Amino acid sequence: MITSKFSISDIAQALGCSKRNAEMLAKNNNWSYETIAARGGRKRLYNLADLPADIQAKVTLHLIQTGQLEEPAADPAPQAQPSDRPATRTRSNTYNRDDLWAWFETRKQSIKDEALRRAGICNEVRRLIESGLGARASIAQVAAATEGVTEGTLRNWWYGTSNILGASKVDKSDYAPALAPRYHGSTKTADICEEAWAWIYNDYMRLEAPTAAAVIRRARKEAKTQGWTLPSNATIKRRLDAIDWKQRVLAREGTDALLRKLPHVTRSKAHLHAMQAVNADGHTFDVLVKLPSGEIGRPVMCAWQDLYSGKLLSYRISETLNWHTVRLSFGDMVDNYGIPHEVFLDNGREFANKFLSGQLKHRFRFKIREDEPEGVFKALSIGVHWTTPYHGQSKPIERMFLDLCCEQIAKHPACAGAYTGNSPTNKPANYGAKAMEWDDFLKIVAEQVEEHNARQGRRSEVCRGRSFNDVFEESRAKFKKLDPTPEQRRLFLLACEGVKVRDGGHIELQRNLYWNSDLGHLKGKKVIARFDPDDLTKAVHIYSLDNQYQGTAEVKRVNFIDSESATEHNRQNRRVIKHTKKAHEAQVRKDLIEEQQRIPDVVIPMAKPKPNFAPIPEPACKVVGGWALEDDQDRPDERRMLELLPFLPRRTEDDE
Repeated sequence: MITSKFSISDIAQALGCSKRNAEMLAKNNNWSYETIAARGGRKRLYNLADLPADIQAKVTLHLIQTGQLEEPAADPAPQAQPSDRPATRTRSNTYNRDDLWAWFETRKQSIKDEALRRAGICNEVRRLIESGLGARASIAQVAAATEGVTEGTLRNWWYGTSNILGASKVDKSDYAPALAPRYHGSTKTADICEEAWAWIYNDYMRLEAPTAAAVIRRARKEAKTQGWTLPSNATIKRRLDAIDWKQRVLAREGTDALLRKLPHVTRSKAHLHAMQAVNADGHTFDVLVKLPSGEIGRPVMCAWQDLYSGKLLSYRISETLNWHTVRLSFGDMVDNYGIPHEVFLDNGREFANKFLSGQLKHRFRFKIREDEPEGVFKALSIGVHWTTPYHGQSKPIERMFLDLCCEQIAKHPACAGAYTGNSPTNKPANYGAKAMEWDDFLKIVAEQVEEHNARQGRRSEVCRGRSFNDVFEESRAKFKKLDPTPEQRRLFLLACEGVKVRDGGHIELQRNLYWNSDLGHLKGKKVIARFDPDDLTKAVHIYSLDNQYQGTAEVKRVNFIDSESATEHNRQNRRVIKHTKKAHEAQVRKDLIEEQQRIPDVVIPMAKPKPNFAPIPEPACKVVGGWALEDDQDRPDERRMLELLPFLPRRTEDDE
């Protein structure tokens, strides 16, 4: 242990501060000292062993750097870290340039400016020394010519102090970091007992997010009962502010808030092409509409968007978001633009339904069974990516809903009075003034979707001022479109099981009759009808219960006053009857030929039968004017002979 005694001047030089500041530090911390007689009065000496640990370390380091104390070989002084104060001088007058510049880089600009000013002045001193002038004379000459710099100050810059490395000890390229000011305030803070700090920390770091002032008031009240000694409010507030911001946000705002503050990854779409990847989601409009069911509510859109261009490819609007709407809107997209390679969906019940995602692994929704039917995605070899729910960054379609649905449609002038606001607490003053008609609302949606896709000036990574339509069509021209087959198109239609075939091949579906003559043999049996519920005028596709395709059935419904449609219907019926007659006649002739072919050509001779009937009596005659005339009617015996004639044996050559 070093037992040397030092005056307050020596301690001030070791600390790099003025003598007055060192005296105030000793007085405030009650350093022990002893007084000795000195020239001109008495002098205080401070025992190094009685000083605080941080002061002992600084004084010892100063002694080592100035060569007054040998550096212990077994316990070398650690190298300064970039955030710490860099080493100034060593016994060998060497320094670490990397650490010096790393420390200098962390200083604020005002310190860097002062360091550059000092470096320029020391360069003048170096120039004079290199010209042959002595160091003292050079320092005196430069100090006299420089305003605001004394000779003593310049001497400290050149030779160095306890805090400044000095220009004479470093290369001239390192003057700036070597001469940078080492300003530092008091680093000592008031202590808080661990029990009191734990109580304050737990009270402050809660999801209720109490204010620091309220926490400090409660802490001081608790301190009276616990016997704690607390520092000032400002000190406690600084300790609370010094808590790592990630811990503070997590404890006071939650995991989602911390996730929003963490850096996100920007996903580039430049490497994609049109229809390579699509994403879908549902959106509830902030508009009151008279729904087809008769109620007033907010309709829902299920939309599919191309990831590369941002174009809205297809959509369906319904009263609620359900798997039927998802399935039909997906079918519209495939029917118009082809089959995509990848789809991005969240695992909601509507999008993860088994009809679309059957036999897909990692579905994260519903129990996966080995015997479940194969879904559309797997049947078409489409890659499925499940995104994070309620995380808009993973689905660009969320941004599209904000622009198209929330601004262009919900706040359209035609929707004035029907707009509900985007939250229950953000209702407009005219809330509930009216409800839009269903057809009028669909018309507005169609117009705005078209305008949304055709709008110029898009600023995305791939658009660069063009519209979604332009980018989409340009990319489509470079890549082959994968069109679905007719069999694949029928996969997206709604299935209605248990439809019974009526007489003549008719089926009834939602009070509409559909007919196919080929279904007559299935009379009384149940079949599966696949149809589009939004357009019941289209033909429905008929499957047997074992999923064998049977054909299509056309709807039989026209307007009452549409004479042309009625005439065409009658013409088709006559055509069917004509073709049926021809088919029947051809079938009858075929049956006759087959019957004749079964009759042998050889005639077996038969014995001539003996007549066994009575003589034919003479018919009665009428007498008119002396003449006897026969009756106009045929005689019964003649009619009898005519009836028996076909059954009489034929005469052959053997009988002659």
